[in-house]
Amino acid sequence: MEQIHSTAVIDPGAKIADDVRIGPYAVIGEGVELAAGVEIGSHVHLEGSTFIGAGTRVFPFAVIGAEPQVRGFSGPTGSLVIGRKNVIREYAAIHVGTLDNGGCTRIGDDNLIMNNVHVAHDCEIGSHCIIATFTALAGHVVVEDHVVFGAMTGVHQFARIGESAFTGANSMIAKDTPPFSRVAGDRARFMGMNTIGLRRREFSDETIETLRHAFHLLFHSKLRLEPALARVEQECSGSEVDRLLSFLRTSERGFIR
Repeated sequence: MEQIHSTAVIDPGAKIADDVRIGPYAVIGEGVELAAGVEIGSHVHLEGSTFIGAGTRVFPFAVIGAEPQVRGFSGPTGSLVIGRKNVIREYAAIHVGTLDNGGCTRIGDDNLIMNNVHVAHDCEIGSHCIIATFTALAGHVVVEDHVVFGAMTGVHQFARIGESAFTGANSMIAKDTPPFSRVAGDRARFMGMNTIGLRRREFSDETIETLRHAFHLLFHSKLRLEPALARVEQECSGSEVDRLLSFLRTSERGFIR
């Protein structure tokens, strides 16, 4: 049976699985769909074309699915798709996409989105990420898997954050952040390889040493970019190196180096 508090306001058009729990004074709009095991805390506001995957928990006062914060925006709006087993804490704000620019804001599985985090329109967030308190992602930001944001990180629109990257608290990210790296500062500077993050993912010692050599060539050897990339291709191998090279070569904003 649905466990819905009597004070919750739910549009008849919302689609709610049988075992969803909804707390006091929550507001659920017409286009919202909640999968099995979702828990919605008190005073949560859900609207727009929003899907929330199984087992996700949303804490009090979060606002999810509202239209983009774009000056003069008059629609139409796109959608928001949130995956499985995410935790979205108090006062987080996550907006739907814009139809003229991608159409969908997407969040993967098993992410921790802490209190007061802002995720703007058309962002794409992978899985197993931690987004700490007061972090703000502008529109069209792409975040790959296993990224950790320090508190109060700000990310410029259209920037990309590579897999297993780590940002220090109060960082301002204006360019792409390479996979497996640590960055910090205003504007963020390269601080080294995210060795702790790689060990937590149980990367082998051999893989970590290979990436360490690749990072040395790219960031410490004083080689120009193309010669550094060529040296990495010649001297390093593995799928992680391939992903690193692909990320750097497809950067449109330039990357933190």
